[in-house]
Amino acid sequence: MSTETPIDKRPRVVTVAYALWLVAAILLILVALVVLTVPVAQLRTALEDQGSSASDIDAYLSTIRVVGVVCGVFGLALGLLSGPMRAGHARVRRILVVASVVVAVLLLFVVFGLMLFQELLLVVLVLLAASVLVYRPGAREWFARA
Repeated sequence: MSTETPIDKRPRVVTVAYALWLVAAILLILVALVVLTVPVAQLRTALEDQGSSASDIDAYLSTIRVVGVVCGVFGLALGLLSGPMRAGHARVRRILVVASVVVAVLLLFVVFGLMLFQELLLVVLVLLAASVLVYRPGAREWFARA
């Protein structure tokens, strides 16, 4: 049994950033699954009862479907990119941070521009927290070694 500490021990901030990106990816995929599996007939009936026109209902349903597909695609991409980032690939770290910022801006547009899914603000916070953590001083050494 050796008491030596491994030289290539992953910094805690990288592990936390990885976990945050996985949480964000899972939340985005869950949003996609919920939006894409909602019973359209019941939703259409509820919107008609509120007095919405048929064209407004169609536009709303199309919009939430597009948001669902985009959330699913970005959730899968973030989840897949987080693994190589955890392993120490600096290029993947940069790509993941840029993708996180792009996703965060798009989600902010969905929440504030389209007035949909205010719960997505949690995903924005998680993405930005992971993006900041991965550039902390302890994490820089992990990515500089490659």
